[in-house]
Amino acid sequence: MKAHNYIMAVTAALALTVSCAEKNIDLSPVSYYNEDVVYASDANLDLFVKSFYGVLYANADIANGYIFDDGVTDLVKYSWWGVNGGTVNQFFYSPASILTPEGNFRSNWSSMYSYIRQINELFFDIHYGYADRLNKEALAIRVAECRFLRAFAYQELVLRHGGVILRTREDAVDGPKEKAKARSSEEECWDFILGEYDKAAAVLPASWTGDDAGRATKGAALGMKARAALYAGRWQEAYDAADSVITSGTYSLVAGSAYNSIFSNPFNTEIILPVYFKESSGSAAARQHNFNSYFCPPGDGAAFNVSVGAAATPTDEYAGFFDIKVGSTWQKFDWDNLAAYGNKPFDNRDPRFYASILYNGATWRGRTLQLYDGGTDGFMTFKTTGQDNDHRSTTGYIFRKYLSDAAGMNYTSILSGQTWIEMRLAEIYLIRSEAAARLNDFVGAYKDLNEIRSRVGMDPLPRRGNWNAYLEDLSKERVCELGLEGHRYFDLIRWGKAQEVLNGTRVHGVKITPDIYGNFSYERIEADTQDRQFPAKYNIFPIPYSELQNNRLCVQNDAWL
Repeated sequence: MKAHNYIMAVTAALALTVSCAEKNIDLSPVSYYNEDVVYASDANLDLFVKSFYGVLYANADIANGYIFDDGVTDLVKYSWWGVNGGTVNQFFYSPASILTPEGNFRSNWSSMYSYIRQINELFFDIHYGYADRLNKEALAIRVAECRFLRAFAYQELVLRHGGVILRTREDAVDGPKEKAKARSSEEECWDFILGEYDKAAAVLPASWTGDDAGRATKGAALGMKARAALYAGRWQEAYDAADSVITSGTYSLVAGSAYNSIFSNPFNTEIILPVYFKESSGSAAARQHNFNSYFCPPGDGAAFNVSVGAAATPTDEYAGFFDIKVGSTWQKFDWDNLAAYGNKPFDNRDPRFYASILYNGATWRGRTLQLYDGGTDGFMTFKTTGQDNDHRSTTGYIFRKYLSDAAGMNYTSILSGQTWIEMRLAEIYLIRSEAAARLNDFVGAYKDLNEIRSRVGMDPLPRRGNWNAYLEDLSKERVCELGLEGHRYFDLIRWGKAQEVLNGTRVHGVKITPDIYGNFSYERIEADTQDRQFPAKYNIFPIPYSELQNNRLCVQNDAWL
């Protein structure tokens, strides 16, 4: 894959030091870079702006090791009790101690405010004329990119924490006197975010080429506006923004047997906002990640004598969202109907199943997966002790989505360069569908749902005419289409379904047993040892204690008082 080096790396002269938001507030703009270097040429400023794309990398779930947003939903089970220092399983099992204002492994408060600070410094410089000698058209695009990235950073904060502290002046950079500042309301935050996406969309180009691929575009700004408006409950704005992206003709759904290429071809027609990585050996500048090493089939490491994979795996709840075809009819999958499926539970499933999940008997990198005890890829019953770094699935499944099957991967010197897709056209159709339903247009809502289904050969859903019935169909389509792409957690929160789905429940797997004739029997088992806990206060993150200590006007969320 061609490296997009300018997006992925910045020269040392322009590199930024990232530190916590509370400390940043006391530093002057020149503490991070030399204006004489940054504004010496259009090319230098361009490199500087590209460094801010770290905002996207910081939120790319596949680059964040064991911590991804769908990992704390019903779609994922972590196989090791102590994964990531024990935080992830304990997120459900010990909520009182693992997510607090003093420590929250899922908060991005510090990193997002660091980027916000840096972008504000650039706006300050431009306001006071540092860039006056540069090409005005190019400068306008750089500013639009920064507006997009700052809005994205704030959006990620608001999704987790509710109303946050808006530091948005462009004629000054907050210093010690502005350290104490109250939080804005969530509505005020969404006003700002949506307005910034509008400003960015008005200037950004429709597309980029060559080494600039991956930069923000008009479609990305409008698409992200649609997502933000949906989360803000502004249905008409969400619908209009999504409609603008769809009708622009810039993007098209990948259909039929090519569906799998969405996650293997980083330049397919469906991607609106990619985050590019690069498989490379021995290059300090290359952006790579460990997604394959953590989550691939364990048998992949045998050729290199290393232990890899299965740190987390898909649940049977996730797999169960994908229908099965019996005769000419699509049906909801049910383990009690194995006989009707010819004892072949993984045949004839929704085509999106095969792009999302690997299973026993699947073909992978030239071999057949053996996800059972004693098989090449193994299986183990989940326990809370003694299994750390035991690379076997506890659910009988392995992730397929975002795994790279590149021939050169060896898990030692070459890591994964699989592209993270922050936004693609399927999400935009689903946003427009949901917004239409919220506006009581169920004809339009189902038209978009069925557009998504028909492109992979699924039968159209019959139209239902009320929100609760429609939500059943929507939630299923969003899992089948967007599972492991970072949406499920926030969907459950905003739909008011988090406690119903995640509290007092256990996830499941399938234990597979072969006989001497090569036939398999299947047993659906609990993959949790105790009920999961998801108290109502988990619906919003606490404001970090460090911010409360440093900012006397900042108050804690009510649920965490």
